Amino acid sequence: MAFEFIREEITEARYIRTGADALGRDMTDVAESFFEQLLMLQQMRFENPAFAKKYAKDTLKFMNFSGIKPGATDLHNLASIVNNPNKYKGVTSSNNNIVFDELGTKRYLRDIASGRDNVAMDRTFLIKQQKNLGISSSFLKQARRVSADYGRSGTGERAGLSARMVNSQRLDGKFRSDISKQYMGTVKNKKLIPQEKKLPLWAKAAAGFATGVAIGKMID
Repeated sequence: MAFEFIREEITEARYIRTGADALGRDMTDVAESFFEQLLMLQQMRFENPAFAKKYAKDTLKFMNFSGIKPGATDLHNLASIVNNPNKYKGVTSSNNNIVFDELGTKRYLRDIASGRDNVAMDRTFLIKQQKNLGISSSFLKQARRVSADYGRSGTGERAGLSARMVNSQRLDGKFRSDISKQYMGTVKNKKLIPQEKKLPLWAKAAAGFATGVAIGKMID
């Protein structure tokens, strides 16, 4: 049955379950992983709203981001590391340039959980997060531009975003995260990445992503 995976309960984090799971990572890597999961959640608001609402609600289950908890979502635990750099000093290296917007994050997640949309506010929030988290990755910056205006994005942009995100999840064990499995399942079930024969799938989709972003900049 299509979308049957929505029924699966999110019971515990699988990517970051304890502080030891962050061993060997620096704060920049953790911040980028947190931001990437935010962007996936933003896309899921449109492609799989039932999951997005539940995931946002589960992420808010512990009310704050004071520390890693085995029963929390990966997004919650990544946010907790970013929000408490001194607490996890020695597990992740310090980066004083990273700032976590806890109030903005809670507002954003509450809106998703309740099904509320405010495109301008969400766009501003994601841009602020990109700046506060010190995101320098060109991929994540482009992904933020498409995700923030996903409702108005073209087919090529959506395919490119999905292809790059799926490819990114295969690196560094990200595919183990509780949002990654659902994200990749949604991409597959909704056929967000077109089936191509002549060129590798990722190449075609990535080209569409780059073209869509370039057109978007021209329009802006």
